[in-house]
Amino acid sequence: MESLEEQWKEFFGSGFYTEAWGMRTDYSKTKEQVDGVLNLLGPVTGSHILDWCGGWGRHSFLLAQLGYQVTLLDFAPNHIQRAKNKLARKKYRKLKIKCLCKDFRETPPEIQADFAINMFTSGIGYLTQEDDLKALQSLNLALKPKAKFLLDTMNLFWIVKNYQSDSGRYSPKDERVLVEKRNFNFLENRNVSEIFYFNGLQKIETKLDHRLYSALELINLLKQADFETLEVYGDFDGSPYNFDSKRLIIISQKN
Repeated sequence: MESLEEQWKEFFGSGFYTEAWGMRTDYSKTKEQVDGVLNLLGPVTGSHILDWCGGWGRHSFLLAQLGYQVTLLDFAPNHIQRAKNKLARKKYRKLKIKCLCKDFRETPPEIQADFAINMFTSGIGYLTQEDDLKALQSLNLALKPKAKFLLDTMNLFWIVKNYQSDSGRYSPKDERVLVEKRNFNFLENRNVSEIFYFNGLQKIETKLDHRLYSALELINLLKQADFETLEVYGDFDGSPYNFDSKRLIIISQKN
């Protein structure tokens, strides 16, 4: 049986996430999410923002285009290379984006960002709680004093209330199919998924095991990492956090 770390690295680092899981990503909402980040954090143009576990920079590029200095950190070499390839294009060469291929548990302390964002349920929850705490502690050291941190993840209570044991996506453009079969571990609040991806004659099977934290659990974890929670929201529009919120967004500040 694969360890959580092996599963995490295979799912995100093998290229599967880039090709298949992208079917679940609504790219049209990227600007809406970035607008929400800016409204909730209030950074001055030119501020240094760390896109922590930021994949290939879906949010980083838009932030940089709006005049912010961005550090994009992700552990997967294929994600960082994809971002670097995009930066090499004439259209993006002048953007202030620094790409770092690093494990989020070892976030370089010399980054010293003014703000940090962790978007789309990335990083936190895929390993152990001890790993998550270590990652948050390393993030704390990589930020300037009083820097603000926005954490965006799924709402445990909405997931349980609207639980789907099976779901699928179909792309009529290229006839790709993504099927997910889920089981919920109520003793550990972990969502365990078997995932099947079909692209023509290609078939890929993989697994994903993710811990869903409640707001209280994350607030306590952030406190242990020396962050003070300032606000909790249910979406990027600043709406209240409740049973009907699909997202859990926590704004905290480095002590």
